[in-house]
Amino acid sequence: MFVYAKFKSIFCFGIKMLMLPKHLKIGLISFLVFVGNLIVCWVIVPAIIKSQIKKQMALSKKTDVRQMWEVIPFALDFKIYFFNYTNVDDIQKGAKPIVKEVGPYYFEEWKEKVDIEDHEDTDTITYKRKDTFYFKPELSGPGLTGDEIIVMPHPLLFAMINKIHSTKPAMLSMISKAINGIFENPSTFFITAKAIDLLFHGVRINCDRTEFAPKAVCTALKKEAANSFVIQPNNQLMFSLFGPRNGSVNPQVITVLRGIKNIMDVGKVIAVDGKEEQDRWSGHCKQYEGTDGTIFPPFLTKHDRLESFSLDLCRTFKPWYQRKSYYRGIATHRYIVNIGNLANDTELHCYCSPPGSCPLRGLMYLEECIGAPFAVSPPHFYDADPSLQNLVDGLHPNMEDHEIYIDFEPVSGTPMVAKQRVQLNINLLKTDKVEQCANLTNTLVPLFWLEEGLALNKTFVNMLKFQLFYPKRAVGLLRWFIMFCCVYGMLGSMAYHFKDTIMRFADVKWSPSSPKVNPRQGMDAQEDRPSKIE
Repeated sequence: MFVYAKFKSIFCFGIKMLMLPKHLKIGLISFLVFVGNLIVCWVIVPAIIKSQIKKQMALSKKTDVRQMWEVIPFALDFKIYFFNYTNVDDIQKGAKPIVKEVGPYYFEEWKEKVDIEDHEDTDTITYKRKDTFYFKPELSGPGLTGDEIIVMPHPLLFAMINKIHSTKPAMLSMISKAINGIFENPSTFFITAKAIDLLFHGVRINCDRTEFAPKAVCTALKKEAANSFVIQPNNQLMFSLFGPRNGSVNPQVITVLRGIKNIMDVGKVIAVDGKEEQDRWSGHCKQYEGTDGTIFPPFLTKHDRLESFSLDLCRTFKPWYQRKSYYRGIATHRYIVNIGNLANDTELHCYCSPPGSCPLRGLMYLEECIGAPFAVSPPHFYDADPSLQNLVDGLHPNMEDHEIYIDFEPVSGTPMVAKQRVQLNINLLKTDKVEQCANLTNTLVPLFWLEEGLALNKTFVNMLKFQLFYPKRAVGLLRWFIMFCCVYGMLGSMAYHFKDTIMRFADVKWSPSSPKVNPRQGMDAQEDRPSKIE
């Protein structure tokens, strides 16, 4: 009966509508289309688009985003800038270091995730990382081939001396003897080598020694710093900054959320090597917060504070919105980030190492993270404590070259352009227990800085435009066009229906309020008026 009653009411409404005058039919249809347009184009279609974006951005095996997340189908820009030291003899006597930047050395960096496993019950994925680098001299700085001679503090030697000095200072004399044996009595702890050897090919370290001290140190190096060496026959070690990482699988097992159950959790790191907390920090710094840096949640607004966990620096970074930007015709949101001020920011206190001993603004010590006494900062100590820039001559910090930023497309959360820039620094330790360090400046100095850059090429930008922006823009134009036509139809129908009333109102409004005076009558009145009596 209910269905019959509904059908009857609709039928009656239809009959009444057919009996209406033509102009009222147009007005009624315009009104119904207007309401339907509001419901469909302002409610239903946006909900459908949002639902589709959620499905596409989740790390499901069926999505294109998942394929790009597993293997980035284009190379990232990887640039290295060395600080070449030009006054080593004077530094050995206590002079202020003078440096000259050499670079960039340009490499294509291909990133992929391997040993991938999905876990349906927890909506997570586990994977390992693999990075491969290819040197491109034609894209490097003018005339740079990789054969340039670089003079810089030896990263390995100064790391050893600094670590022993802070943990077991009584062993410094033995370490000094070991270094003299392995490196054949070096007059300085500054290394002189080709740029490409320092980066990837390797600098030879002779561990084919039978003396106790050199043998003990070489054994410790193989154990504690294995990721810095390629071991060759006859107990020879090839030391380089990135060589062992090139083309090899990082043993860390990373667990992230897929975002199928909740898209806002996509890519969020929840464990590393099966541990849900870090052992190296205290308080909330132990937690894994943010994504793995290769994917971010969609539907970003300028009020959102992003979170990204850096596996290389063992900490979370929280970029903040800076301004609107554009990339290849697509509106983006620019976010920036920095190392921060660990001393003044209570949220960052737990990254101080050792606890309670915070570095200057713009610095972070890495010993707790990587086991070696290095410090990271922005390139050229940009946006860091001014005193750091005064320790070395030859630094030229500026925002354009040294700021860290990411341009996100806010609807999909896609990084369109990104520049991750970081500088590695070491302390020139001054100690009488090591001959080569007796007169050093005991100051923090830069070794090199790198830039890892992303810029979506035309192919992927067009794919984003055709799959998201053009359909969204078409819907936007269509809904406003329909809205305009409906309003025009309703207003036209109303004007036609009440045209007689409108005309009468117009006649009344513009008709005279009193009769007009005939000019002749006015003259007659003046003649009848009595004249002035003299």
